[in-house]
Amino acid sequence: MRIMNGLNRRLANRLSLLAAMLLAVTPLSADELLMKDGSRLIGKVGHQTDGTLEFETTYAGTIKVKWDEVSELHADEPVQLMLKNETLQDATTIKKTEEATVVTAVTEGASESLAPDAIAFINPEPWRYGEGFKFTGRVNAALKSQRGNTDSDEVDIDGELGWRWKEDRTTIFGQLEKDKSFGVTTSQNWLVTGRYDHFQTEKFYYGANIGFEHDEFADLELRSQIGPHLGYQFFEGTNLNLNTDAGLTYVDEDFIDAEDDDYMALSWLVNFDWFIIPDHVQFYHRDNGLLSLSDTGDLVINSWTGFRFPLVFGVVASAEAEVKYDGGAPAAVDKTDTTYRAKLGYQW
Repeated sequence: MRIMNGLNRRLANRLSLLAAMLLAVTPLSADELLMKDGSRLIGKVGHQTDGTLEFETTYAGTIKVKWDEVSELHADEPVQLMLKNETLQDATTIKKTEEATVVTAVTEGASESLAPDAIAFINPEPWRYGEGFKFTGRVNAALKSQRGNTDSDEVDIDGELGWRWKEDRTTIFGQLEKDKSFGVTTSQNWLVTGRYDHFQTEKFYYGANIGFEHDEFADLELRSQIGPHLGYQFFEGTNLNLNTDAGLTYVDEDFIDAEDDDYMALSWLVNFDWFIIPDHVQFYHRDNGLLSLSDTGDLVINSWTGFRFPLVFGVVASAEAEVKYDGGAPAAVDKTDTTYRAKLGYQW
């Protein structure tokens, strides 16, 4: 009998040890995705925005899954849903059919049927529902120093800062270019703009803009502008952004040699970017312009067009063409100025 008791104790101890080892290697909690093709993913649900769900796995890191291809979502811990009517709801299960999306709410495990496309975001960033703001930024530099038969130094720096609240947006952009050849300055210009937008609806916004520009070799000591604008946000997200606006702007131009001028102008902005290859290649175009109401030949356009290539840890490479046109420039100055740049920067 004592022998049997000893064997039972040893067996029980080994089973306990085996159970402890299994618990150590088995995740205590995990979310599950069932895909429309029948595959099953285990991991942790992140954010869903722009039709893409971030899903953290132990075997492949964070992967991006097309939300349209997900059939069911089962979460060990509640996920937060933001519906298109801007209401918030916590849920543990989402089951999608062609007719409806069935959500199992946290409260009492009750189920609710929603329209198939009712969910706008999963685990949305707090600024989307009115808490705090999102801060973004980008700084780029193109530097060149050459010695020998050619003695030249080139410095091009630009940066942009953005603050986004649920109903408001503020953007500051700046650019500096200074080139020297054999100790003689051949290019020196800078530009600073600031914009504030208030969203009256999800798409329509109004606001004000201010800008200052200097270009020594275009005879421009300082161009100052300020005015209101009305705009429309066509797209806003990670992969695609497009907004345009227009307004009336007061412009004051101080020239180095030519006669100074001031006038009212029609102003506009086009701001577009699109990830042609998600996370890897982004095309962008931005231009703003001024058209004098008293002289239609006095047209000013600044535009930037290029490609960004995100690398690692926020580092980004860019290839860009900048075109500046000033129809009211003095006779001795070229009306069009084009610059090509290869840049390296950091964004967050």
